[in-house]
Amino acid sequence: MNKKYFVSLYLISALYAQEDIISMNLADLSKVKILDTSVTLTETDIKNIPSSVTVITQKDIQESGARNLDELLEIYVPDVAYMYKVQGNQLGIGGIISDRNNKILLTLNGRDLNVKASDGGAVTERWLSMLGDIKKITVISGPGSTIYGPGAIAGVINIETFDAESFQGFETNVKGGYIENFTSLDMKYATKLSNGLGLFLYGGIDDYDGADESDAPEKVAFDYPSRDIYANKMIPFHTTNINGSYQGEKRKKFHLQLNYENFTFWSRYTSSGLAIPTGEYLYISTSDPDYLLNTGASNEQWSNLLSYKQKIDPTFHIDYSLSYVRSKIANTNFDSPINPGNRRWTEDNINLHILGSYIPNDHTKCALGAEYSYNRFGDATSNIITALPIGTEWHSDMYSLFGELQTKPTINSTIFLDLRLDKHTYSTLMMSPRIAFVYNIDNNTLFKLNYNHSVRVPDDADSYNNYTTNGDFSDVETLDRVEMIYSQTFTNMQFDFKSSYNQQAVVAYNDATLPGVTEYIGDLDFYTLEAIFQYTKENYTFYLSHNYTKQLRFSLEDEATSRQNISASVYGYGNDLANWNNNITKIRFDYRYNKKLKFINSLQIFWGMPGAIDMANYNEDTFSTTGAAYYRLPVYSNDDTRAFEESIYFNATVEYMLNKDTTISLHGYNLLGLFNEDLNKRNYFQQTSQYIDEAASFSLFLNYKLRN
Repeated sequence: MNKKYFVSLYLISALYAQEDIISMNLADLSKVKILDTSVTLTETDIKNIPSSVTVITQKDIQESGARNLDELLEIYVPDVAYMYKVQGNQLGIGGIISDRNNKILLTLNGRDLNVKASDGGAVTERWLSMLGDIKKITVISGPGSTIYGPGAIAGVINIETFDAESFQGFETNVKGGYIENFTSLDMKYATKLSNGLGLFLYGGIDDYDGADESDAPEKVAFDYPSRDIYANKMIPFHTTNINGSYQGEKRKKFHLQLNYENFTFWSRYTSSGLAIPTGEYLYISTSDPDYLLNTGASNEQWSNLLSYKQKIDPTFHIDYSLSYVRSKIANTNFDSPINPGNRRWTEDNINLHILGSYIPNDHTKCALGAEYSYNRFGDATSNIITALPIGTEWHSDMYSLFGELQTKPTINSTIFLDLRLDKHTYSTLMMSPRIAFVYNIDNNTLFKLNYNHSVRVPDDADSYNNYTTNGDFSDVETLDRVEMIYSQTFTNMQFDFKSSYNQQAVVAYNDATLPGVTEYIGDLDFYTLEAIFQYTKENYTFYLSHNYTKQLRFSLEDEATSRQNISASVYGYGNDLANWNNNITKIRFDYRYNKKLKFINSLQIFWGMPGAIDMANYNEDTFSTTGAAYYRLPVYSNDDTRAFEESIYFNATVEYMLNKDTTISLHGYNLLGLFNEDLNKRNYFQQTSQYIDEAASFSLFLNYKLRN
């Protein structure tokens, strides 16, 4: 049973672990007090967490049939969407999406796993079909660098794994997919030893072929007769399978976790990748269609963390952690031995984190911490990163101080004051303040108002190149957000409303310059409105969310900039974001027929991108078709806007419990494509006139568990 609240969603993770209160109605659940630190530095009652969050439990993961993290997040998080790009899916939250995934932080058990050099960001973990080790996922929609550090401009995805405290016994998942073809196996085991040591082990592997072009055709919105390309018709070239693993490699995940008294140690290895047809102008300009094959992105990551909680007395404790992460990245944009756009590199990160927490009285909590991060990039034999000589090696440091004061001026109100300071080797001093106010109008009604200022330093390769070339620090991206949240809980219903006003100083890749650089582009103002309704009875749950995002103003730092992927409004065409759906609706309906049989359905409607049409009109009127780079930007012909119109994804699951230990489920994906394949359309980022019709497909899952 999934419950999505803006004000008390973290309750779901508690429900998952406390089966004796599952039968409570929504009004009673809202009164349960559970402490959490996902959005704050100090322990906070989940009803009072000051940001909008979504929690997804392992039960939600199983029932959804999601084949990767991107698909899962798009189902459950109201303001999440993703688009294709040859370097991997580009993920967006709340209207913020970029040509790189570096505006979102991906963390595992609180540890940042973002790739930092170039074309990375939040890319590891996202394309693995093995999800059985995940206890819950917390998604913060909106800025979060006050708590998590620079990079959390759009949001934070925090994965929490099982351990010997939350899981004991053995469990395995066997999965197989048809049309979008794959097989997957994972297993987990946990036990508590006699000496008090807790042991958790997990391993998984998949063989993911994906869907070929006959089931997931690639199309464009314009005619190019000399290459037999016509608007909204399948392109006449064989391409890499969509959503398959990178170059046919098997994807793997292994996790070991040890818990002993106040010590925790975990070590994790992932090897992942995603095959995506090139999606660039290259297939139009090249004479060898074979160069379209083997394109996509891969990543390999080994992460380790040791933590210790020192309890000084009941009011004061200190948390220490030391971690090491090694990442290897490869991107193939164009499968040609002479193509300079392909990249590969390695990076190593060491992080030391200390946080002290103090509770002087019943009305006050405070925390103060420090962090140091060391990053080393490249090796002399294989490192290839755009704009840097082959084999370039360098390093950077990040020093951080942060603190929080949580106080209750009245029994019904809570105030949060936060401040974080970060200094990167190649940036100026960055400051992330937050002030939030939470008021419990009564037991079932809450009001929240918060202000966040978050920051992001550009990718390390761009920062290093800028500093060594120009002697300058890189531009720091900032986002100022004022957010209001209102929640009303009834006996069986929950209603939430959220609105936000955002001012973003956008730092992004500017391909209007030669060579393209990452720099301050301009200022963007936009607002969001979001409403959620949920109705729950004993045997069914209905959930509805709608998110509206609207650009207010966009201005360029350099008015001569003729190409960027944010909005065409600066050129006099419309007033909408070029790579975002103004309206997003998500619906879920779960029905339990009896104790053994359950039906789960989800529908995501992306109502179209008027800003992409504006950008297409601008490019159609402005750029010559003789230049290959022209096709990197949205364009259409014959006044056919199908490429930019609605996309609708409908999934359905039938779950049957064979016995208390074994569950089997049948999942259908993108089922509307059985009637109209274009309803399953998913666009490429920046080249929004190019899209793929997602394959209508099926899978079968078998789950077996043997609890101690």
